[in-house]
Amino acid sequence: MIQVDATTKLDEAVFCALDFETTGINPVVDRIVEVGMVKFTMAAELSTYSTLINPGRDIPENVVMIHGITGDMVKNSPAIGDLLEDIAAFIGDSPLIIQNPRFDLAFLGVAFIESKAAIPPLRAYDTVRLARKTFLELPNYRLETLCRSLDIAIKPHRALSDARGCMEVFRNVIRFHDRNGEWDFNDLNRLHGSMMKPRLSRKEKQHLHLSNKIFSGGIVQIRYVDERGNVTVRRVLPKQVIKNGTKTYLHAFCYMRNQDRYFNTRRIQKVY
Repeated sequence: MIQVDATTKLDEAVFCALDFETTGINPVVDRIVEVGMVKFTMAAELSTYSTLINPGRDIPENVVMIHGITGDMVKNSPAIGDLLEDIAAFIGDSPLIIQNPRFDLAFLGVAFIESKAAIPPLRAYDTVRLARKTFLELPNYRLETLCRSLDIAIKPHRALSDARGCMEVFRNVIRFHDRNGEWDFNDLNRLHGSMMKPRLSRKEKQHLHLSNKIFSGGIVQIRYVDERGNVTVRRVLPKQVIKNGTKTYLHAFCYMRNQDRYFNTRRIQKVY
């Protein structure tokens, strides 16, 4: 594989298109259920990587209705932590091509953090940003809309198919601007801007730190503020994290109450 720099011709580079399907939209409490990746050049598709992933929790019914991936389909699949080495090896040094990469890179970044593995230098070009600067009169820039307008056949909301869609959108963008095949990465960066990398908000980082402590191994103690402002320290056995609208709850057995309870994670001040 050629080592790319700013002067590398795009026709000489190897790219990697990537897409995830997940249990929801929050990278801290939701999990990946499918990964699809395509290694490609401007001229050819080189190789693919695709697998279902066991998220270790239920897949909400409203999410199943979107991508069609059920709990039964993933129950015998590997966990994301067991696949990170393979995923990183497949990507290698290739620039990533992703539709709205903040989403996918955040999920991948969280997976590396939770597995206590070093995060590789993930960098991506956004097909949404590129398409907005290229195809100016579309009603929106969702991947389905882009693929339909460019006559690209995909099966929406399945990871490998969507990754192929990203690949073809990217190729169409470059061919639109670079009709003679002369562009290098300097030209691509002028069109796109800086490459994008994994990023969590401060609130998500705090929540992730809390979740890591909660799920690090059985019974924990939490300092909790109830709705009346009373502060108690409780021994709990965490069972799952549940998202309800904009709120997130820890479902756990509470030894103080001797029953299952639901704790608003915003009210958990500390985990011991």
